[in-house]
Amino acid sequence: MNQPIELKKEPPTRVSEWVDLVDEAVMRKRFEEAAGRCYTQLMKVLEELIPHGFKVGVKVSGTFLEQAERWGKWLLEELTSLVSRGAVELIAGPYFNSPPLLIPNDEFVDQVRLHVKKVEEVFGCKPRVFAGPYLAYSDEVGRLVSDELGFKAALTEGVAQVLAWRSPHFVYKHPARDLLLLPRDQTLSNEIAFGLGKWLTAAILAEKASHVEGHAVLLGVPAETFGLAIPATAGVFEFLRWLPRELAKYPWASFATPSEAIEKHEPIDVLSIPNPVSWLESGDLRLLSENLLQQVVLSLLTELRGLAAEKGYQKAWRLLTQSDLLLSLRNVSTAIRALKATCALREALAG
Repeated sequence: MNQPIELKKEPPTRVSEWVDLVDEAVMRKRFEEAAGRCYTQLMKVLEELIPHGFKVGVKVSGTFLEQAERWGKWLLEELTSLVSRGAVELIAGPYFNSPPLLIPNDEFVDQVRLHVKKVEEVFGCKPRVFAGPYLAYSDEVGRLVSDELGFKAALTEGVAQVLAWRSPHFVYKHPARDLLLLPRDQTLSNEIAFGLGKWLTAAILAEKASHVEGHAVLLGVPAETFGLAIPATAGVFEFLRWLPRELAKYPWASFATPSEAIEKHEPIDVLSIPNPVSWLESGDLRLLSENLLQQVVLSLLTELRGLAAEKGYQKAWRLLTQSDLLLSLRNVSTAIRALKATCALREALAG
């Protein structure tokens, strides 16, 4: 669950504080639309399915939590109830949903710590599993997650080139750390993302998942898939309501949170991921960093980071590192907006 902070279409030529960069009216409108079409109905369905053993892992970004505290406190109350009843496990990640490896390692570590602290404050529990934005991960990310942050488990993307002959349906281990890894099933996850509301039914998914050999089937999609990316009229919430009933036809299969799935099984092999992977179309982080405008913005941000922290503009700097924003820089008009905002920050720091 992620709602990025929206930049103004015409950022000021110079900022005095981070809110100068933010289009609050657009951000609130987008949040309330997402809450009405997606989050409220999704929480209701999850509540209904508790007696049927339905469980999920949810990563709520720090930017989502900030907006929910202002415009959707009832969502936080619902999530807190679901967490306390064991239906939802909260997953840790970078607070601003910033991509690891494209920001400095110490900044990445700081953002994850900030997110863990925020989750503890809001929900009263500490996340036990890590997941990067778009499940971005590599051996280096795993090292940081293990050594600097103390996590024992992480979710990653089940990229075919990395898995080779291996199946995504088993628990694996980092090559040099005591960090357990659970890869996402790309095929079935994409069937949900692209087949929901068309040919995919709860019966089809339950049958496919239940006949997989292995430890677990990790399915991962943005929460906004339900009701926002795919409208409720396409039957997305009915799909969720029927899924436990369909899976119940296969007594050997059941739902589990990521922690439960990982802790139940010993790793069967080491999984080395020297280069970053993600669930983005390219399978890595190129879509966040490969074009010239993305590279210019990232280069400017690298240059400005120390001064931004020193002069009290750290949050403004971090807003400009959001994965959603970096991905949108593939669009020229959005890229120009982000470049103007970055230059405005530079002007403020130069003063």
